[in-house]
Amino acid sequence: MKYGQPLPPPAASPQVGEIIETGREQIHMLESGSADGNPVVLLHGCGSIAEEVMMPFAGSGLNIISPDRPGYGFSQALPAGERGPLGQSFWLERFLEALEFKEVVLAAHSIGCAPALHLSARRPDLVKGLFLISPCCRPVPFKPFIVLRSAMAPFVGPVIRQHVIARWSAYFLERGLRASSYPNPVTSGLSTLPAMHMVNAASIATMAEELWAFNGDMQPLESLPADLPLSILFGREDRVIEPLWHLDWLQERHPSAKIELLDGVGHMPHHVARDLALAMLGDLAGKTPGDLAGKTLDMRR
Repeated sequence: MKYGQPLPPPAASPQVGEIIETGREQIHMLESGSADGNPVVLLHGCGSIAEEVMMPFAGSGLNIISPDRPGYGFSQALPAGERGPLGQSFWLERFLEALEFKEVVLAAHSIGCAPALHLSARRPDLVKGLFLISPCCRPVPFKPFIVLRSAMAPFVGPVIRQHVIARWSAYFLERGLRASSYPNPVTSGLSTLPAMHMVNAASIATMAEELWAFNGDMQPLESLPADLPLSILFGREDRVIEPLWHLDWLQERHPSAKIELLDGVGHMPHHVARDLALAMLGDLAGKTPGDLAGKTLDMRR
């Protein structure tokens, strides 16, 4: 490096929380808030980690527990055949049992909503309320996912995962964050996420496996408990998934769901409209706006 040239920024280090043993696997989780309040379990989306989805809610005063979903971050992957939303719902059930939680508010982003929905349908006794953020839940038409399929192809796949994607993890993470945030800018918090921890050979394989299992696992989900409190937050400009495609499907299964659809917001409304997301989650958890940090920002249309 030439004299006088600025040093590159140091690589971000992942947040390290607690490892939970379920008897079948190890699950890494982060915690925020007081343990005295009603527990809120928060699930991240595809290709992400607990650290990302926790950012808008940390310091809110809510009792939030956010695990790395299986195969992401520091959490152990599930066996083959259990890596889709249905298998992950049993993983989530074991996680709640290990923490001795009898009733929780579930909150989730994107494809993380799918196992939360399955658990709510199978074990309504465990779920006090459900908060879905940009939910990916309805079976979707075929998409090529050229880069992802190439990364999982025989022979060349391991080379692409280990020597292309993992080596250029910062580039792929930045590209993914820009696409997810569009039309909004990437927030400063998201820019600090640990690229090498999020984008690596193992996480790419996990992403592919849960996407391939998604349609088959979600097709059988026919209804949700009618008395389940359900709130949904969506950005109208989401370009990752089509809001109305998933909202119509959810309303068929739960006609009384409360829906907030935001103008000018993409796939990351929990980062863009943090105060509204926090107010909606607090309402399900039995907290009034005055109990939470910050003031509610009403972006509803």
